[in-house]
This record gives sequence, structure tokens and C-alpha cells, in this order.
Amino acid sequence: MKICKLSFRDMRNSAHFISSLLFILFFCTDLAFFGAEAIGVCYGRVGDNLPSPVEVAAMYTSHRIGKMRIYDADQETLHAFQNTGIQVTVGVPNENLPSIASSQDTANQWVADNIQPHYPTIQFKYISVGNEILPDTPFTANLFPAMKNIYTALQSLDLQNQIKVSTTMPMSVLSNSYPPSAGTFSPNIIPIMRPILNFLSQTKSPFMADVYPYFAYISDPKDISLAYALFQMKTPNEVGYKNLFDASVDALIYAMEALGHSDIPIVIAESGWPSNGNPNGGANISNAQIYNNNFIKHVLCGQGTPKRPNQTIEAFVFAMFNEDLKPGDITEKHFGLFQPTKAQVYPVNFTG
Repeated sequence: MKICKLSFRDMRNSAHFISSLLFILFFCTDLAFFGAEAIGVCYGRVGDNLPSPVEVAAMYTSHRIGKMRIYDADQETLHAFQNTGIQVTVGVPNENLPSIASSQDTANQWVADNIQPHYPTIQFKYISVGNEILPDTPFTANLFPAMKNIYTALQSLDLQNQIKVSTTMPMSVLSNSYPPSAGTFSPNIIPIMRPILNFLSQTKSPFMADVYPYFAYISDPKDISLAYALFQMKTPNEVGYKNLFDASVDALIYAMEALGHSDIPIVIAESGWPSNGNPNGGANISNAQIYNNNFIKHVLCGQGTPKRPNQTIEAFVFAMFNEDLKPGDITEKHFGLFQPTKAQVYPVNFTG
């Protein structure tokens, strides 16, 4: 047996080699937080006591939150996120859709005003044209034409492959979601969904969806267990699912397949759990902490869903802050991971 003897110089070189490897390891790990595997957090701003955008950008960086979704092209916010390395999804508000849908020049101007000045100092990932536009809401007829015009505006700048165009839909687009394999779009949404799905497939863009097990749970607590909603079930149910989130996502995938599209990825544009407002109905700090930590760990672990296994799911938690001016049920004001003071509402592991 040959015995290797290391000189001091060899050991010094070995130590240098090991330290270099460790640097690369930590550097690559840091990159993972700002890449495809990073969790996103939605930055809602419906409050009168929130930190400045510069402070918020620093919070995203310090907490290693790799992606941010904003609901409009607020210039102060976009300036604050320049050169942070954080991927940004920006929304086109619903009220802007009629003018953008009716005029390519208007769409070109929107991109020129809101995207071009910040690119590439901001890593724009997606533009969500409209938010939760359904047949019984205004602007339905404007949605698809606006998406096409924004895409054409990006195409004129050769940015259509760097920045993908989509829209965000709620789970209510489905008429049936259980079992997930029977997932189907509501008949009145199908005429809207067909051209949108064709567009997403052709442009290799994702279907963006808001998926909230909380709302499904509170609507039917007798048939949906809290453990199923909070990722706490140990064994699959009768249709092979251990959590309501996976079942919801797969129902959307099956619904797209029913319209001839099996190739469109899904991005979870919002998911979360309120920490206050209806404690007896499940809205409390304990459940919110359990859900959001389990949700982040689940989507980052790379297991995917039963329908699409072994795939990391790109997802955004809603929301960064408790927003005191949010309308609707009192719980709407309490989806935040942070207080306006920047204190965490409860501990969250953003790296899963």
C-alpha cells in the first residue's frame, strides 16, 4: 500500500483548493435563490403605512426572496428593484386593457414607458396582462387582443423570448376540479380560454393561476380537512393526493389537456393563507405559518404534482405585507408575511 505524504505546501494548496470549492458552492447556492428555483412574493401596495419601495427591495434581498410580482408598472418600485438580480413579474391593470387592446401604438407605448427604460437592469420574467378577468367581469373582450398587442410590442424590440406574456386566472375558471383528472373549464370560459391557450402554447408562455386552498377549505370544511389544506396529510387520499394544492394544480392541467394542450407550464401567481380576521374559520397565525412554510418547501423541492412529477413549480406567495386598505372580508388585510413595520408576522423560511 502506497502512503501519500503531504508537504506544508501541498496542504496549503489543498486548503486553497477546498476553500475555492466552498466559495463556488456557496456562490452557486446563492444563485439558486435568484434563479428558477427561488420563491416569489407578491408585492401588494394597498396600504397607507407601507415601507418605501427602496426599503422593500432591500427586504427582498436580505430575506433572499428571488422573485417579485407587482400588479402595475409603478415607476418608483421598478427603479428600486433595478440591479437587484430579483426577477420581476409586472401586471397590466384591467382598466388599461381597452386602450391597449384597441391600439397597437398604445401597447407599444406601454412597453416603451414601463419595460424598455428598465431593461436589462431589471430581470423582467413575465407580464401578466389583466388579473382574474372572467366572463362576468368587465374587459373580457379586451383580454386576448391586449395580450397579443403587448406581445407584438415586445417582439418589435426582440424581447419576446426574454419576457413572456400571460394573464392570471383564478380557480373559479373550472366547473369541476374533483377528482383532478376530471378537471374542466366552465362552459362560459371556454371561448375565452381557447385562443389564450393557443397563444400560450405558441409563444411558450405559462398559464398563470391563483391557487388558494384556504378558500376551498373555508367553503367546505366538512369535506376538506385542515390537514389536507395545510400539506399535513401523510398518506394519499382515495384519488392519490396528499394535499389540496397539488389536486388544484392538476385539475387545471387536466382542464388544459381537455382543450388540447398538454405542453403549457403553470406558474402559481398567488397562494397564501391569512393570519387573522377569522380565527375560528382557520385564519390564524399558526395555520398561516404552517401553510406558507409547507407551500414554499413543497414547490421548491422539485417533486412536482402527481400529474407532473419531478418538476419544480414556479410560485409566488401572497403577499409581502398586511395591507390595511384592502377591500372585502377582513381576512384580505391579513395575508402579509410582514407587518408594515417590516417585522415578520411569523417566521418563514424563504429557501424551503
